Amino acid sequence: MAPVAARRACNPVEPSGLTSTMKRQKKIKMEKKIKKTVKRLRVDMANISIEQRGIREQQKKIREKLEEIGSQCAQLREETELIFRQKAGNQVLLNLVCQIIKARQDRDIEKAASLACTLRDLIAKQKGKRMLMACPKCE
Repeated sequence: MAPVAARRACNPVEPSGLTSTMKRQKKIKMEKKIKKTVKRLRVDMANISIEQRGIREQQKKIREKLEEIGSQCAQLREETELIFRQKAGNQVLLNLVCQIIKARQDRDIEKAASLACTLRDLIAKQKGKRMLMACPKCE
C-alpha cells in the first residue's frame, strides 16, 4: 500500500473540504432521510388505498341508487302514460255522453240510440268484456 501522502496525492481532498468519514456520515444521513421518506410514502400509499376503497364503495352505492331511481322513473313514466290513455278514453266517453244529451234535447232519438250503442261498446271494450244488456240495434 502506498504511504498516506501518496494516497492523498492520488485522492486529493475535494473542493468542498469533505473527508471520507464526513462523506460516510453524510451518506448515512441521506440513507436515513431516504428510508424515512420511503416509510412515510408507504404509509401515505396505504392511507390512499383505504380512501380509494371507500370511494369505490361510495360510487357503487351511488350507482345502485341511480339504477333504482332510473327504474322508478321508468315506472312513473309508464303510470303517467296509462293515466293519459285513461284520460283520453274518459274524454271520448264524456264527448259521447254530451252528444247523446244534445241528440235527446234535439229529439233525435235514432242518433241518441246509435250513440248510446257506441258508448256501451266502448265501455265493454274498456272493461274487457261484452255487456249482457246489448242493444239490439247495435248488432
